[in-house]
Amino acid sequence: MTGNQDKDPDNQIADIVETIHEIRDQKETSIEAMIDHLGVASFTPILLFVSLVIVTPLSGVPGLSSISGMLIAMVSAQLLMGRERLWLPAFILRRHLPRRKLDTALSRLEGPLKWVQDVTTRRLAVLATPPFSYLLYTICLLCGAAMPFLELVPMTSSLLAAVVALLSISLISKDGVFALLGLTGLATTVAMVATIGQLLG
Repeated sequence: MTGNQDKDPDNQIADIVETIHEIRDQKETSIEAMIDHLGVASFTPILLFVSLVIVTPLSGVPGLSSISGMLIAMVSAQLLMGRERLWLPAFILRRHLPRRKLDTALSRLEGPLKWVQDVTTRRLAVLATPPFSYLLYTICLLCGAAMPFLELVPMTSSLLAAVVALLSISLISKDGVFALLGLTGLATTVAMVATIGQLLG
């Protein structure tokens, strides 16, 4: 299972759309099979794909938000370390997703991804390139690491996944506008969790 870090960014979102078609055509529903398909692109599209899945109804599958959060954290960490080969533990790779729910989730991703492909362009690219890009990957890591602990708090996993998705889109397309949207979403999520914590306290 390999991933070449950040090939031509103009093609990667299109690669993900094509990969969704491939995954829907196959019978295998393991996370390993899906990651193998995404291996033709790079680490960052894996972040985008996994985070988008958690925004869909698949987030209701017990334990999936936690598994996906760990996956996001590990991919982000390996990106920050500059690894060229992605390593993931077997207990994550063996996880299978319900076929019907997976098909529904993937069908809902195609339209938004095609829209993103049409609207993204190089704007405020400084926000999506080093050294600022390292901050975005660090935020993705922290969001993923937080998901297992916040899974029981309504909507937080989906909101954190949306932040990761927006930051991933920015990093793939070098569109700083999506980075700003992701950071705004992060601030909103943190404020919401803090408010819930105060209410429960």
